[in-house]
Amino acid sequence: MKSTQAAVAQFWPSLRQKLHTRDEQRFYLEWVVVAVLALSTLSLFTVMQWGTAPGHVIYDQFHRWRAPLPSNDIVIIGIDDASLDELGGWPLKRKVYADLLQKMADTGNSPKAIGFDILFPDPSPADADLAKQMRRLNTYLSVEQPRINAVAPFVVHKPQAALVDAAKGLAHINVTFESDGFSRGAYLQEGQLPHLALAVSGQPAENYQSHGGYRRFNLVDPEIGFPIVSLADALSDGFPMAVLKDKYVLIGSIAPSLGDHFPTIYSGRQGSGTPGVMLHANLLNDILRGNLISPVPLWVQLALSSWALFSVLIALMVLSPLAEFVYTAITVLSALAVSFVLLFAIDVWFDPGLCILAIALVKPAWAWRRTEMIVSFMGDRAAKLEKVQRQRKNLVTGGLKLRHFASDTVLQYSRLLDRAIGVASERVEFLNRIVREIPTAMLVADAEQRIVLVSPRMQEDIPAGLLQIGQPLLPLMFYLGMHKTQNLEQLTGKDHYVSGIDTNGSIRYYIFRVAQLPQTEDSGLWIFALTDITQIRQFQAQREQTLQLLSHDMRTPIASIISLSRQSSAGTAPSQETAANIYRHADTLLNMMDDFIFSIKAQAQEYQLVETLVDSVIDDAIYQVKDLAQSRQMRLVQTFDDEPQFVMADQRLLTRMLVNLLVNAVRYGQAQSDIHIALSHDAETAVAGHHLEPGKNGQKVHMVIRNIVGDPQDVSRSRDMASQGFGLGLSFVKTVVRKHQGHIHFDLPTEPGASAQVRLQLPISKPY
Repeated sequence: MKSTQAAVAQFWPSLRQKLHTRDEQRFYLEWVVVAVLALSTLSLFTVMQWGTAPGHVIYDQFHRWRAPLPSNDIVIIGIDDASLDELGGWPLKRKVYADLLQKMADTGNSPKAIGFDILFPDPSPADADLAKQMRRLNTYLSVEQPRINAVAPFVVHKPQAALVDAAKGLAHINVTFESDGFSRGAYLQEGQLPHLALAVSGQPAENYQSHGGYRRFNLVDPEIGFPIVSLADALSDGFPMAVLKDKYVLIGSIAPSLGDHFPTIYSGRQGSGTPGVMLHANLLNDILRGNLISPVPLWVQLALSSWALFSVLIALMVLSPLAEFVYTAITVLSALAVSFVLLFAIDVWFDPGLCILAIALVKPAWAWRRTEMIVSFMGDRAAKLEKVQRQRKNLVTGGLKLRHFASDTVLQYSRLLDRAIGVASERVEFLNRIVREIPTAMLVADAEQRIVLVSPRMQEDIPAGLLQIGQPLLPLMFYLGMHKTQNLEQLTGKDHYVSGIDTNGSIRYYIFRVAQLPQTEDSGLWIFALTDITQIRQFQAQREQTLQLLSHDMRTPIASIISLSRQSSAGTAPSQETAANIYRHADTLLNMMDDFIFSIKAQAQEYQLVETLVDSVIDDAIYQVKDLAQSRQMRLVQTFDDEPQFVMADQRLLTRMLVNLLVNAVRYGQAQSDIHIALSHDAETAVAGHHLEPGKNGQKVHMVIRNIVGDPQDVSRSRDMASQGFGLGLSFVKTVVRKHQGHIHFDLPTEPGASAQVRLQLPISKPY
């Protein structure tokens, strides 16, 4: 694992260096700069509450859709033009207000509270009478509370002392305007004075201290409005005063001539502003219903706006123009939907205007920059492909002559790029034909070390998962054992001997060569070739084995025979012991020659297969091993099916393979024990970890050789007894079984007394 990590660490720097070109680095850097500037500007404007005009437009439209309803508990007694004409003009005498209050009290129709949206700054002879009637009702007076600037203290101009003492409380009636000049909210408390609507409601000002005391309120559509009673009508004898009982009554001017009108979202529809007393009534309506609108916390406003803008910036970088346009539209609609839901559901206002404005400004700016980069990129690449190193500005100065100069710049470079692409395509197609037709396994990679072309011969030798077009070379280099190389330049001009497992599961040996094909000044193609030398390696191994056999194994018995022959020729007739030794060495030499012949024959590409009776093959093998088994007092016990079975086999190789298995069973088995040989043709399908599809009964023939593991000392002695031959090992056995389309499984424990077995499976030629 550590070696793999080290290899990746060595290979990665060069790979990353090639992946990040100068254009890509500049592109990402410019995106980061734009993103930082956009997010910083958005945050600054949000904190300073600049650029709120789009948010006002969205809020006003949502507010119109919301269409709040007026409360039936609020009644406005308005001073209209008719009242002014009938009651003596402006300002009205204070006796008029005293008579109105007296009429309410005398008839027993006292309101819950009365609020005067009228100032009484100057003394009047009727102040005592008005104060007397005010004491009979819950009356709140308005005071003038001007402010020179935002940091100056409030200057309160109170009514006459008699009126102040008689009033339930004092309240301010200041109207607040937002940045566009419209009134959408009010400060519920300024200084020590509550707003008139809050005072009339009877709720404590402490409940509305958040957000600096400023709250937006819902404006009732003027076409619906609150119940309004003309002051002159209220003083008439026939007016039913019961409509005022237990109501919240606001008294103020509604006559346009008095000028107490202010711009609101409905001003355009009315042709004039909204009377101040109606603004107070709307504020009182929301206080009573608990529907005052609060802005979201500043951190929430920043988080939602920044996330919307940042996601669009990411989309601008990673998505196609169409997908990015769809994503931007979804983001804008989502911001509007979030704002709409928060306003309608929980009376909280999230202003989406700034983030939408930021998106609207960033998107065309980045689109312009992307177009500029595309034009620059096309000009640069076209010049490189045609070996013309000219800058884009040369187009204007005449450095790059195009036939249709009056057309668009992008179109001009498109024509040039088309011609260059045609030349490059011809080169690629030519290279592709070479790679397809050459018999050597070849692969072509680009300058970023990603696979471009693969020859059919390469696909036969290398697993397909390593040769996907566009895939990096790193997995293939690991597969070939070349992962320790930091860059490809170190591999050029040399032969590298590598190995790998082919698609058939066999190990193969190759000569690996790397060459670079220059394409442009800063890029090129890499060509990789694999020359299969597996057969050469096999021939070398066989040659070494043959030399070993001739130079050592066969020379030893021949030298022994010559030495014994010289002894017999020097004296009398050879003794019986000498003759036996000559026979033994000659037999050993013969067995070695047989082993050599069998080992070569086992490696043949095709076997001469004939239909062979399995029972007879086993009998032949048992006959050849019988003497060796008797020398260790071991029995060969056979358990065969009643029906004989035939297989397509090379009888000599199959017999020799079984002889090897039985000899090993005798050598490593326990003396004076039984070796069981079982033959069956049932429907078993699991051998050597292979899973085969079940077929008809008798499709496979199964052979099991089972013995008991002997003591290591006995095994050593038995090996000396059988050293005169049988030199072929398990590799010979596996080769013969594989060439016969069979499977073999070894279960060979080493503990003395344990049961060892070999399970062999061969396909039956045909049912008997």
